[in-house]
Amino acid sequence: MAGVNLELALGNDLVVMLPGRSGGFRGTIVGFDPYEYIVANVRLPQSVRAGLSYRDEIVIKYLHEGTVYGFRSNILNHITRPAPLIFFVYPDSIEKLDLRQASRFNCSIDGTVYTMEGKGYDCLILNVSETGCMVAASVNARDPLNTIDVGQDMLVAMQLGNLGTLKLPIAVKNVSKEKGTLRFGSMFLDINEEERELLVRYVEKIERLSQ
Repeated sequence: MAGVNLELALGNDLVVMLPGRSGGFRGTIVGFDPYEYIVANVRLPQSVRAGLSYRDEIVIKYLHEGTVYGFRSNILNHITRPAPLIFFVYPDSIEKLDLRQASRFNCSIDGTVYTMEGKGYDCLILNVSETGCMVAASVNARDPLNTIDVGQDMLVAMQLGNLGTLKLPIAVKNVSKEKGTLRFGSMFLDINEEERELLVRYVEKIERLSQ
């Protein structure tokens, strides 16, 4: 039987990447037939959806137990009613994506991290790369932020000096706690080319100033 075991579950988050377009589109798995097809609820702009065709290639990224995986697939169908769904081929193989392939630079960037409920917390970005960052924040035992777990989605706003503020959705990859300080590594989600270039400029600035 073709295909691999993806350890999928209903409700799993994923990111759909379209060739030729920067960034990606968040979605949720709502159904699948192992080794045949997967169905995801993905909200796409009308201009993007109108350009989709049968067998178009897409790239899917998803997080499982703290590791990001990716695979190439092909669109089987897409509908907008009763929900914005995309049907795509169950993959023959998957790839473990190394989020640390880009060099990380130590830094001390002031920022704010937001939970999906919109609650904001002051934080410090301890290191950053094109693919992710390490966040530190002070928490107490009853603070909701103290309960975050691997795979949780958040939003981080980084103050990049004269380059402005960069806001990016992130997924928590690992978590550690020590003496009232919460630290978590994260990967960036849906980062577009303009945002990536801004981050690269800041990283290069850090590198120059640290020499």
